[in-house]
Amino acid sequence: MKRLFLCLFSALLMIGCATTYYDSDGKPVSKETMAQLKSAAVKAHLGEHRYRIFMDRMEPMRGPSIYLQDDWGIEVSGDSVGLFLPYVGRVYQIPYGRGGGLSLVSPLLSYKEEPMKGGRRIFMTTRNDYESYQIVLEVFDNATASLLVNPSGKDAIRFTGVMELNDSFTVKNGKPVKKRQVSFMNL
Repeated sequence: MKRLFLCLFSALLMIGCATTYYDSDGKPVSKETMAQLKSAAVKAHLGEHRYRIFMDRMEPMRGPSIYLQDDWGIEVSGDSVGLFLPYVGRVYQIPYGRGGGLSLVSPLLSYKEEPMKGGRRIFMTTRNDYESYQIVLEVFDNATASLLVNPSGKDAIRFTGVMELNDSFTVKNGKPVKKRQVSFMNL
């Protein structure tokens, strides 16, 4: 009898904890519709060349991966790119007085998109006063992203994260999904 009660209680608990999204009229939205909406929002942001991706994990070429706590990311705005990322790895050339992370806001020298299974792959190149950067960004339809940054004077480094979609959905408990209000560049 105790096992039956425990099984029923755990089943009810799992059903009660399921996340359900609602539209502006208060009607439930299916998972398939949410996936379609998210995919359309990702394609729209990529089509406008105005998007922001917050990174939550750093994977250096040498050493273990590291979870990121703060708002680190990449932002593309028209013909410019902003990188605000930490760096862990081997450095071959350090400009005098400058040794912190991957931090720059620069115009793009090239920008090329190509389709891939489940998303888009974007190749970008840029440079600042000290080094050039080759950037490969893979953005998937579910708004997750993988970023590979290859600076000219450092080892390459990979990041993973999530694209910020400027769309808000309401979850079952009535609280809106938390959106980050951080801006790296003026969009």
